[in-house]
Amino acid sequence: MIAVAVGLFIAIASWVPLWIVEARGPYSMPIVLGLLAFAGSIVGGVIALIGLVRLVRRAYRRA
Repeated sequence: MIAVAVGLFIAIASWVPLWIVEARGPYSMPIVLGLLAFAGSIVGGVIALIGLVRLVRRAYRRA
């Protein structure tokens, strides 16, 4: 359960710097921050998926 929460936190938190830069300058084009946010969301999603698979496997073994 912790891995799922950490993965979701990473996926959401990776977008915060991009949101801050875009809020300061609506016409700015922070391409590098966008790529980092996209990569961070993929990494966070993978961590959350691994945690979810481990959680389901444990529940299946107990049943």
